[in-house]
Amino acid sequence: MRRLFALALLFFTIHADAGGIVVNDASARATAPGQENATVQLSITSKKEGRVVRIASSIADSVEIHSMTHVNGMMKMRALEFLPLPAGQTVKLGSGGNHVMLISIKNQLKAGDSVPLSISIEFTDKSKETVSVNAEVKSLTGSHGEHEHR
Repeated sequence: MRRLFALALLFFTIHADAGGIVVNDASARATAPGQENATVQLSITSKKEGRVVRIASSIADSVEIHSMTHVNGMMKMRALEFLPLPAGQTVKLGSGGNHVMLISIKNQLKAGDSVPLSISIEFTDKSKETVSVNAEVKSLTGSHGEHEHR
């Protein structure tokens, strides 16, 4: 019975879906001692057109969505005010472009930990939705896994 409960709990943590918003593949890398910032990658799909207007986490002083571009051989990173979510399209936030930055993390992230995120979305009709997600912390040496979390 306990094993069945654990499997049911895992199923519900694997899929974050609220009001037509689905968040998949949420993960972060472990951090080195003294490291102040960390990144989170995830994929988000919304049935309705909208935009991510805020991401928060209790483990960081602030959370920002950053864009990353290469200009004349230089990598440039800047914070975005919001992230557009076209209806029915998956938007990926990861290491190669836009990503989530945890600023001033309160503790070192260790493999096996989870990072709680609260993602606020505003739709074109001005309605709002918030999705809670737990991003699994992966080892510094391993690759990001393909997991879904809530």
